[in-house]
Amino acid sequence: MKNLVQLSLQGLRWILGDASSSASPSHPHYRLSPIDGSKIALPTPQQLAFQDKEIGVIIHFNIATFISSDGCNFQRHLLPDRDIFSPDQLSTDNWMEAITALGAKTATYVAKHNCGFTTWPTKISFPSTHGNGIVPYNYSIQHSPLAGQNIVAQFTESAKRYDVDPGFYYSLDYNNFLNVYNFDVNDTGLASGQVPITRETYDNIVMAQLEELWSSNGKLTEIWFDGGFVDSQIDRLRKLLAKYQPDAVCFNGCGADGSCVTPNPIRWVGTEEGHAPIDNWSTGVSNDGGDPESEFFAPAECDTATYANGRWFWGEGVAARSYAQMVQLYHETVGRNCFLELGVSPNRHGLIDPEHAEVYAQLGQFVRECYDHPVEYTRKIHKDGSIEFSFDEPTSIDRVVLMEDQTNGQVIRSYGVFAQIEGQGKSWQKLSGGKSVGHKKIDLFDETVKVTRVMVNSTFVDTPKWRDVSLHLCDRP
Repeated sequence: MKNLVQLSLQGLRWILGDASSSASPSHPHYRLSPIDGSKIALPTPQQLAFQDKEIGVIIHFNIATFISSDGCNFQRHLLPDRDIFSPDQLSTDNWMEAITALGAKTATYVAKHNCGFTTWPTKISFPSTHGNGIVPYNYSIQHSPLAGQNIVAQFTESAKRYDVDPGFYYSLDYNNFLNVYNFDVNDTGLASGQVPITRETYDNIVMAQLEELWSSNGKLTEIWFDGGFVDSQIDRLRKLLAKYQPDAVCFNGCGADGSCVTPNPIRWVGTEEGHAPIDNWSTGVSNDGGDPESEFFAPAECDTATYANGRWFWGEGVAARSYAQMVQLYHETVGRNCFLELGVSPNRHGLIDPEHAEVYAQLGQFVRECYDHPVEYTRKIHKDGSIEFSFDEPTSIDRVVLMEDQTNGQVIRSYGVFAQIEGQGKSWQKLSGGKSVGHKKIDLFDETVKVTRVMVNSTFVDTPKWRDVSLHLCDRP
């Protein structure tokens, strides 16, 4: 199979190849319920492994770090000068120290955001309209005060040292350097420094730069398509992913119509505020709480900023979330079957602000202290999928953690947690309940209760296999 676009060794021109072959579309994979015949979407091993990581970060460090606005979003003619990109203490190891203290297992780096500036020395050239001929893509780190450096490579090398799985964000929908706004390519009305191109050339640039990123930085765990993709890009994205990163999960890997570029899609939960719906399914391709009847297994990702006001890039004097807010964030994302992708914003020196690092470490410590140590109990799982807990003596608990084995799909459709409470006889009192469990559901009880027995029941489309159910007593912030 020939690439549609291939770069010469010198990166001076496009070489157009055979475009007749087409990648096979990604089809949903599912089985039928033995109980009611409904469809049960099936995951890939890569999707399950990604859900297991539970917490990741998305690192916003690019030329927008050095301007007052939060990126070039919605400002079509904003093109920051390359000379302002000048961190004087840049340390990707510093980033990883903060990330690992948080407990994050993955890190996605924003290699190119909406301004169009690349933090690796891209080598491509392309035809410009208006008679400018072949021109280099010179809005990059190579044409800044950091010429000779490659932050993308430094990032992946640091991630390897700290045992963090790397990924990349590359926005397809905006590029101010090329006057591309929400996928609209316009070669008129240009601001100073913007380069006019055609739609075809833009797609070629995108594919060539993605090939640079995906082919030379090792195995990636997550690839971000912020804003998705357009029809003219789908086949070529499928081919590139299959060739270079077949095991990566892809954020926004499916369109709302089910057109997917990968068999490993991750969907957006629909908000950047840091919470998932209480019942959040591992299936569906819409940007919301999902759909238990969908043919597509596409777990939700909750992306949200460290800054309380939702800012992604570093901002002077902007307040970060408090420790209490971060704990709530954890429970309303990871605790609702949603992968938490926390925005990390290195400052203009190229370092994590100490107050940010501190709150990351506090959250990581809370999660370990609270959830690594369940109370002591004896547990019995019955053939009907219910679980019974007994105790040597009345035991205080204030939360339950439920985890469904989703290897053969998400099958639980509702659940209830009941207890016999000390001093209230043998009657069962309901402590919590809901619909979706999925990878993980954490229910915080209204108050601490001292129990003698606990029972978890469920309804389902196939007898569930519990991966784990545990009871805890934790101090609340």
